[in-house]
Amino acid sequence: MTDIKPETVARLAQLPTVIGIKDASGDMPRVTDHRLACGPDFCLLSGVDEQSLAFNAAGGRGCISVTANVAPKLCAEFQAACASGDYNLARQLNDKLYPLHLALFSDASPGPVKYALSRVIDGFPTELRLPMTPPSEASRRQVDAALENAGLI
Repeated sequence: MTDIKPETVARLAQLPTVIGIKDASGDMPRVTDHRLACGPDFCLLSGVDEQSLAFNAAGGRGCISVTANVAPKLCAEFQAACASGDYNLARQLNDKLYPLHLALFSDASPGPVKYALSRVIDGFPTELRLPMTPPSEASRRQVDAALENAGLI
């Protein structure tokens, strides 16, 4: 993995064909670094679901989300609340989504995601080809609890 420093992103943001970035670094101060260096029209997208609330509050505009594959309506409502500045509602929705964000990475990807989809969509296929493996029993329990917390099952 190669890190793209904020100084480099600021230079790239000057190009007319570069309009935004997905930041999955987990480095929250970087959102502000990018926002200040790249200007208000540069689109900052989180690549880490569980950090989306803080990311958006710091100036981000959304998330390239894994969780949205399983809970698209809740994730859209969360992002809409952030975009409108309703952080009370955003926190409430984040509290429903947060355990799911974590559960979907409780085992090797994409096992937990496929399992979660099979729980919310009848007949969704769960087969995985090697080297991918199904999620552990502990991971499945965590996914089930998170889906229940989110009101999805």
